[in-house]
Amino acid sequence: MTARRVDLAPDADIAAVVAGYPDEDLVLVIRPGRDAVAQAMVEAAIAPLAIAAAPGARINAVIPAEGAMEEAVAAAVAYLAAAHAVTGQSLAVGI
Repeated sequence: MTARRVDLAPDADIAAVVAGYPDEDLVLVIRPGRDAVAQAMVEAAIAPLAIAAAPGARINAVIPAEGAMEEAVAAAVAYLAAAHAVTGQSLAVGI
């Protein structure tokens, strides 16, 4: 099964977003737009959310830098979607 890409809005509650896709593999795209503390909290939530979702689902994230090329973001999403043994990971793109 391929993971679903979910673009996280800057004001989104990451736990609520993940809960909205029960038992579904997700690749969250966490774009810039939060203050530094909120960004750190969202990034830190990936691994615990993946643990909570296992073994029924995988949760991973792509974190594009400001100005990251959409092709690079899409390639990172495709990699994580296809990497069936990977969960709880974040890939920074464009840094």
